[in-house]
Amino acid sequence: MGISTKRGDAGFTSTLSGKRVPKHHIVTEAVGAVDEANSLLGLARASVKEKKIKRIILQTQKHLFTIGAELSLCGSSSRKLESKIGIDDLKWVERLVDELEDALSLPPGFVAFGQEITSSHLDVARTGIRKVERIVVKMCSEGYIENTFTVKYLNRISDLLFLLAAYEEKSENGRKGLSLSSLTVHLNDSFFRKWFILGTVTIVSLVITIFLLLLFHKPSTNLSYDVIKHMENMHSPAGS
Repeated sequence: MGISTKRGDAGFTSTLSGKRVPKHHIVTEAVGAVDEANSLLGLARASVKEKKIKRIILQTQKHLFTIGAELSLCGSSSRKLESKIGIDDLKWVERLVDELEDALSLPPGFVAFGQEITSSHLDVARTGIRKVERIVVKMCSEGYIENTFTVKYLNRISDLLFLLAAYEEKSENGRKGLSLSSLTVHLNDSFFRKWFILGTVTIVSLVITIFLLLLFHKPSTNLSYDVIKHMENMHSPAGS
């Protein structure tokens, strides 16, 4: 299939459910806003240097793909999705927000970012997420989507991006002592989580097996008849 299908030349496009809607439809606006926010996050990810922050942004981008699919399916059709934003995703963001809030001393009031290019990119991405949030709230009020976790997640993500931008504004000396938990970042990734759990279970099983072998294995003290006879002959007088 080529990039240009020419099916949108009349101002209509298809949703994931196959429905044709105008390009000014709220569903199209929502999916377009998600696409825009994801691109802004990609720019932010390319500009930051710390791997932990790159990982956080990448995971957020994956979540936005999930949100985009849910919005494109609209309403009851979204129940067919294998993956939707849920409580685990929301808790993941909230843990990161709590970690950064505890580590950063933020001044009261508004913050004008622009001291660092990376913080500016993160701040622009934050405004992109806010745009998605506004459209999704409207979709919820009009009955297009029922997943309340989606709105909550978007709200928390904008908070997270604000804090990450503030972190990027810190000088090298100001960043000392600030750290993000790599376990918190990675455990939300289902692929990583599956192999982490599998590896942990394997290691624990090996330890238990070795312990049981050492506990119940006793060296055999029984000697065969031929060995005992040979030892007796060795100790008996010659020619007896």
